[in-house]
Amino acid sequence: MSIKIHGKDYVQVFEREIMAGDNFVGSKTEVLLHSPVVIKVTVTTKKGIFEGISSANPTKAIEKQTPYEVAETSALGRALGFAGYGISGSIASADEMKKVKVAEDDVVED
Repeated sequence: MSIKIHGKDYVQVFEREIMAGDNFVGSKTEVLLHSPVVIKVTVTTKKGIFEGISSANPTKAIEKQTPYEVAETSALGRALGFAGYGISGSIASADEMKKVKVAEDDVVED
């Protein structure tokens, strides 16, 4: 089930994993940087090998509390998107777009 954000449909990362199903062979997570946290996930499927990279924003509460988990989830979603799972015009997952929406909501205009 997709989530509508800014008028577009986005799929959550766990749904991309379900879509991959039996085609999913495995994944590997690498920490590229610790400050700020940058994670790369390499996904192996029967279609091939795909990579996704994401970072955590330390100014956001949830990302500050669990930066590795947040970045890893986004990177996994991107890798699965590059593999063709759960994309509808965008590689971004619903999880990533929620981060963007929260960041936008935090912006204070003068």
